[in-house]
Amino acid sequence: MTEFIKMRDRRIEGDNFLLQIKIKDYLNISRNILKKNEFQRRRVRASKSVYSLLKEDLIKGCVIPPISLALNKTSTSFESQLRDGITQALTDNNDSLLILDGLQRTYSIIDIEKELLQEHDLNDELVQTFYNHQIRLEIYSGLNKLGILYRMLTLNTGQTPMSLRQQVEMLYLDYSDIDISGIEIIKESDGSSTSEINQYNFKEIVEGFNSYVERNELPIARQDVLDNIKSLQKLADENSNEDIFKEYVETIHLFIEKLSQLTNNHKLDEDVYDVSFGADTIRIFKRSQSFTGFGAALGKLKDNGNIHSFQNVKRLINELTLDGDSIEDFIATLNDKFGWIKKHSSKIGNAQRNYFHFFYRELFNEDSDSYLDLTKATISAFDRYNSLYN
Repeated sequence: MTEFIKMRDRRIEGDNFLLQIKIKDYLNISRNILKKNEFQRRRVRASKSVYSLLKEDLIKGCVIPPISLALNKTSTSFESQLRDGITQALTDNNDSLLILDGLQRTYSIIDIEKELLQEHDLNDELVQTFYNHQIRLEIYSGLNKLGILYRMLTLNTGQTPMSLRQQVEMLYLDYSDIDISGIEIIKESDGSSTSEINQYNFKEIVEGFNSYVERNELPIARQDVLDNIKSLQKLADENSNEDIFKEYVETIHLFIEKLSQLTNNHKLDEDVYDVSFGADTIRIFKRSQSFTGFGAALGKLKDNGNIHSFQNVKRLINELTLDGDSIEDFIATLNDKFGWIKKHSSKIGNAQRNYFHFFYRELFNEDSDSYLDLTKATISAFDRYNSLYN
């Protein structure tokens, strides 16, 4: 019988299998994993001296820490597959395996093989000894993506850190594939611009959604990533009857479209006005600071009972009005307020988020004197910002 050890991970409700496999077999499996692993961190080049030591150690047959993988699908038969043969079981599930911890070790093993084959014949004893050396793998099975992300982040604590962009895209990756009619969400890896009104930067829109989850307009901090996973779990009840992320994107997009319609895409004359923040409403409101302020404001208004759903907010957006004679004043006032904030704030981006947060709360709170009044909301939001932070 094939030998492996099975343990239950109660924190993420998944099974963990500890087993051994020849380096040659792992190489065959890992190459395909690296091509498909959507969560994968970037490779970090080790120093030549460290790499040289690892190369010598592996050729001599040292024991390295287990490489952790996850089976990214529900597989009730995985244990029985392992009993029939470890290598074949991993090969059969190759397309669904992800590397959680051990990426750099994996790349080092691949590099060692490449160097050995450059210096020696395939059948050379040194090469075959390397191929036949056993390494340990631990496989997490039965995890959902949330569990995979949680375990990946905890396993890599203290290792070369992922960029904040990578962490954010990992946490919310599923949302990038949601089909939202008429809206295009573009990831950084896509290499495309967001020049059209219906195009949104994935990281920016996720920051706005995260602000809704956290009821906080300030950007995601690196140390908060694990807390964000817990926040995603809190969405379960609210998300049971509607897709909250989709609703958030549709609602902010409807607001952007409504502003474009009300202002008739009007742009301020740069020779007459200071337009350093934006010559039109698209440039002013279609940015991360606006998205986070929008998310935090709606979250707090919902908690306070001022709104009840995104559908409620969509109806309010359709009721927004702006006098045609006030268009230039509206855009110019926004630029003036953001110009003042820039001169008087030490953390400009956060201050802009604070202002947008107050703007949306004033706009959609029926108890506010600025309720559904875009022009009044620009003034009252600044008054609230100024009284609180200055």
